[in-house]
Amino acid sequence: MQLYPYKEGENEATFKRLEFLLFQAKALGRVLFDQVCKQLHLLEADYFGLEYQEPNGTKYWLDLEKPLSRQVGLSLVDTLLRFCVKFYTPDPAQLEEEFTRYLFCLQIKRDLAQGLLQCNDNTAALMASYIVQAECGDYVVEDYPDHTYLSTYKFVPNQDHELERRIMENHKKHAGQSPAEADLNLLETSRRCELYGMKMHPAKDHEGVPLNLAVAHMGIVVFQNFTKINTFSWAKIRKISFKRKRFLVKLHPEGYVSIKIITLINF
Repeated sequence: MQLYPYKEGENEATFKRLEFLLFQAKALGRVLFDQVCKQLHLLEADYFGLEYQEPNGTKYWLDLEKPLSRQVGLSLVDTLLRFCVKFYTPDPAQLEEEFTRYLFCLQIKRDLAQGLLQCNDNTAALMASYIVQAECGDYVVEDYPDHTYLSTYKFVPNQDHELERRIMENHKKHAGQSPAEADLNLLETSRRCELYGMKMHPAKDHEGVPLNLAVAHMGIVVFQNFTKINTFSWAKIRKISFKRKRFLVKLHPEGYVSIKIITLINF
């Protein structure tokens, strides 16, 4: 069973592959997760999870309370799981361990590079500049005479020279920031993005209108494409039920919304 922390592109710190771990098929998912956290020396483990993917692209979180042999879609032959952030804290500055913040930064880099953390070009350039400051240190004109020093990095999809020039200009302003300070600034900027921590799940409402659902710290969020149209806060939700492909949210004290799921929701 192979386990990798998420890694995208050469600009991310390289994690060594965790060695093959052997477990009985009847072992609970928690046994595997706890062993991974132990090898990473991770104290704030509650924010993280193990994710795996079926050949058809459907992704699942490892259920910590179920045996490995009963996990939906999990093959026990040459299994690949990825260690990643499952619960995005609304205030990364409250994370106690610097290593936890570092792992959050790796996740934000991946989300940004894969287009999951969508934002405008100015915000993307600012976040990328913090990534560069953390990895390269201060901007030095003799070493970086133009934006081409950024061409080997993948910060966002469809990255172009104009964005790299903006990143370079921002990088110049971060002189003196340590890697830890740059990481914290990256997290502070990312958390203000509307799609911070949002993992979209395709759905339809009761009229058949395509939607996306996401679960976040504030509640269940409903999108049309990537535009937020509604939020059901946890304080107002009385009951959540899921039957076949119908997902029902009952609100307190009255009212409900019924959403028909067209693909399996994996929270």
